[in-house]
Amino acid sequence: MNKLTILIVDDEMLSRKALVSGVDWEKLGIGKVLDASSAEAARKYFMEERVDLALIDIEMPGESGLDLLEWVRQEARLKIPCAFLTCHASFDYAQTAIRLERFDYLLKPAVYTEVEALVKRMIESCTDAVERQQVEEYGRQYLREKEMDGRKYEKEASNTGDIVDEQIQYIRTHLFEKLSLTELAYKAGLNPNYFNKVFKARTGDTVNKFIINERMQLAASLLQKGNLKAYAVAELVGYDNYSHFVNMFKKTYGVSPDQWRGKNEGRQAAVLIHSVSLLSGSAAAGT
Repeated sequence: MNKLTILIVDDEMLSRKALVSGVDWEKLGIGKVLDASSAEAARKYFMEERVDLALIDIEMPGESGLDLLEWVRQEARLKIPCAFLTCHASFDYAQTAIRLERFDYLLKPAVYTEVEALVKRMIESCTDAVERQQVEEYGRQYLREKEMDGRKYEKEASNTGDIVDEQIQYIRTHLFEKLSLTELAYKAGLNPNYFNKVFKARTGDTVNKFIINERMQLAASLLQKGNLKAYAVAELVGYDNYSHFVNMFKKTYGVSPDQWRGKNEGRQAAVLIHSVSLLSGSAAAGT
């Protein structure tokens, strides 16, 4: 901990100077000892210096030590440990001192060993307060960082989702072209591994699996129409190797492209016959 600064406020010069020179402040961890002869002089120190703790005489002409402490707490808003020096203990003084959160008091003339013991307790209190403040600030900083991380994650997730959606649209309109994870990741401005990860989180499939599924769905639709040869369909969905196309189609649908066409042609014929029979029945009923 850095060296502390103590302020001694006492209108009696001999008493004040005796404390300044008689106590081994360095041993206590006090690096600077300030002294003031009045509340007015003390206020200047409080406003111009960093004061960590104070010993204040209660009975002073003009403004008393109680008046000064009230200013310290209410006007300066300082929570530093402050102890009183007094020639006699007074119940009225004690009531006011407690209300103003004074640390303790010593009867004058103060014994140096008692002063040292009191200052030690004040420093411990000061250290505890600093540590609590540091812990609280760490906690606040941690929460702020978590909140910022959460907002950043939400923003990045939203942006990444938009990027994935753009690439999905690109894939669906370019199935006849050569498509690869590396190329799509480059277009998205993302690392291929990361792009593949966020793509799967968005769609449930890796990029390559998604491309295959989209190509097979389009191929099945084209074959079902019955107007195109299977090899022509293969080329339209991006396969220049017909054997590879047939293998992927079988893996997806369990039958070859021609078998798929045959099954669907049979299904279409059955539907057509059923429709004709219904029309015939309606016509017969009308005659």
